[in-house]
Amino acid sequence: MRAIIIDDEQPSLNLMKIMIGTNKHLELVGEFLSADEALDQIQVLMPDVVFADVEMPALNGIELSQKIKSIHDNIQIVFVTAHEKYAIEAFKVQAVNYILKPITQEELNITVNRLVKNYNNQINLLRTPSTNHILLLGGLKVYGNAIDEEVKWPTIKARELFAYFVYNREKELDKWELCDILWPDAPAAKAEQNLYSAINRMKSSLKQVGVQDVLKCEKGKYSMDLRGFSCDVWEFTEFIENNPFVSAENILKCERNLGLYQGGLFGSEGYSWAAELRENINLRFLRSAKNIGLYYIEHKKYDKAEKLLQKAIQMDAGDEETAEFMMKLYFLTENKQALVDTYKSLVYYLKEEMGISPKKSTQQLYNDLLIKL
Repeated sequence: MRAIIIDDEQPSLNLMKIMIGTNKHLELVGEFLSADEALDQIQVLMPDVVFADVEMPALNGIELSQKIKSIHDNIQIVFVTAHEKYAIEAFKVQAVNYILKPITQEELNITVNRLVKNYNNQINLLRTPSTNHILLLGGLKVYGNAIDEEVKWPTIKARELFAYFVYNREKELDKWELCDILWPDAPAAKAEQNLYSAINRMKSSLKQVGVQDVLKCEKGKYSMDLRGFSCDVWEFTEFIENNPFVSAENILKCERNLGLYQGGLFGSEGYSWAAELRENINLRFLRSAKNIGLYYIEHKKYDKAEKLLQKAIQMDAGDEETAEFMMKLYFLTENKQALVDTYKSLVYYLKEEMGISPKKSTQQLYNDLLIKL
């Protein structure tokens, strides 16, 4: 299991590092003296277990565990502390154990046994056939959780056929529509033959990873039962629809949801039939990134705001709203050169790519900020 340690005292951190290093069930992937720093890295490291002190400056262990659980409820928490008084609060946040310092190897082993049991139960639940996984953002990948293996597609057409069924979730598709999408220039008889071949190859590929009986055909119309699948696009879009605003209560979940976006829909495949949805998802990502970036600016988390807004600008260099947010950010951090560079880049892109100038409001904002710096 992947583990991280959080303790504001270096000697305690070092001791836990040594003890965890001797346990075959634990792999140490991070150690932090600051709870805030650890929280920033949780989504990157995605540990299975967190060993945390309780009394720490700025953000204590109880508050930290609540934030961690909001990111991923399956992360297990173990408190290691010199104070008994927080035991009740610890178990209210479903801590696996509450160990008093100095920790012994015996106490650690008992705790790890509990962790392993919980971890195995989680894995068994995840690997039921009802939770196969589809990833579409950044490229198509399909996993059959019955054996936790990625589907290997024998042909690009079998792959595209599956992609088209996912794109048309819960819809019945006429066989001739499928033929027109996959083989638009082929004679009808040849296209029909190709379709039957692609269907058989697709079904065979899915069967190899434990996914069976999902394709239905009735009176020449095909549909795919995707109720046993999770999908990053469905999760990404549903979350944004249900969370139009960013707040202190949902910021961690907003960050996690934004992390689902690993690139455009279907990645480099560039299916023309998916162009509208691809653009829609890109726009949702940009809007979400800007909302979170604005939240960071308002809460003076300028480094995080800069990284996120730069990613948004890379995606759409002509988006004036993003450029305005960036200019305001650089004004607040008194980075005059970066402010100027941001505006000049926007002007250049709009002129070269679109033959236009920035809006008067954007020009006015730039001039106002520049005068005040």
